[in-house]
Amino acid sequence: MQGDRLCEKCGQLIPRGTTDCPICANSLGFSLRRETLLFLSFGMLVVLFGVTGVLVKQYHARERALARQWHDRGEAKLRQGNAADAIPDFRTALFHSEGNQDYQLQLAQSLVASGHEEEARVYLIRLWESDPASGPVNLELARLAERQADIPQVISYYHNAIDGVWPGSAPTEPRVLRQQLCEYLIDHGRHAEALAELIALSSETPDDVPLLTQVAGLFLKAQDYDSALKEYLRALRRNRRLPAPWAGAGKAAFMMGDYRAARIYLAGALARNRHDAESAQLLATANQVEQADPFDRRAPAQVRQRRAVFDFSHALARLEACAQSQGEDLRVAANPPTDLQNLYAAAMKMKPLMREIGLRRDPDLLDSGMSLVFQIEQGTARQCGAPSSGIDQALLLIGQKNGGAN
Repeated sequence: MQGDRLCEKCGQLIPRGTTDCPICANSLGFSLRRETLLFLSFGMLVVLFGVTGVLVKQYHARERALARQWHDRGEAKLRQGNAADAIPDFRTALFHSEGNQDYQLQLAQSLVASGHEEEARVYLIRLWESDPASGPVNLELARLAERQADIPQVISYYHNAIDGVWPGSAPTEPRVLRQQLCEYLIDHGRHAEALAELIALSSETPDDVPLLTQVAGLFLKAQDYDSALKEYLRALRRNRRLPAPWAGAGKAAFMMGDYRAARIYLAGALARNRHDAESAQLLATANQVEQADPFDRRAPAQVRQRRAVFDFSHALARLEACAQSQGEDLRVAANPPTDLQNLYAAAMKMKPLMREIGLRRDPDLLDSGMSLVFQIEQGTARQCGAPSSGIDQALLLIGQKNGGAN
């Protein structure tokens, strides 16, 4: 339909007989309706977002509560030693709290305790990758490496745990971890590595007598008797009333071959604990060594000569008793002669010379005679078993102290 004119605002034909453009005339009402609709829509969205937020918070709170509930059940079972039964509980806790590192760690601990080492390792490595400085994670990896006898990894992870970050409430101290590492290395015969750790452990140990005694005991087990004695004496300077440092110092001095000092410390241990059987036995042996040692320069020459004669006579008796227990006739040489028969033949040649008068005439005879004594004691120990006490053990110890058989 043809209109008389076009609307100047919107270009719409204005119908004949109409003054205003029908489109423009209604635009204000339309605009008002649109703004009202937008406002209402926005209000509805705000309400919906609020309701959704509340529901989400309630859902997450419920999930956290369920996770905590299952975690507590698993933790209780783990404390009771039921690691296998704790595994499903920790898995359920993780289902409700995915990514919780504490739950993953305890699940890994349960898996290790239950023998599922490879699965535990997956969790632990994942935790380690997210936090390489975590002390608890490195400790668990160290203990897992212990079970797998991977000593380099044990050392590495223990060092990480010692230097790592621990929760504020964790009771584990770096010194305790280093002590555990030392014990592990000693038990596996890695004395060189253990001694390196023990030096660090000694420097970290406060002047507390029980702690000093523990460190000294580790030095003793690692066969560093000099360091062990120093640690025991350090403990004794703090408290001379306790028997343990006296006994340890006595044993360390005994193992070093310082039987004079050993007698002093062992007597001190027995004065404080008369039921200490080990110290009593070591003291008895130390006394026998002192009484039988012909190389003790503090003793007069006549006493030393008398000791050498006694030692030779006893060694010969030991040789004859050993041969008899083996059903071996020392006087009828086999072809070829046995070791005991060779020792007996040498002893028969030496016997006329091993008298006090002979030793006074020829002082060098003491060395050669005692060399044969040590050979006899070593040979009979191989054939008939090493003595655990008595004069035979004392003679072996004197031989070790003086270089054995020449």
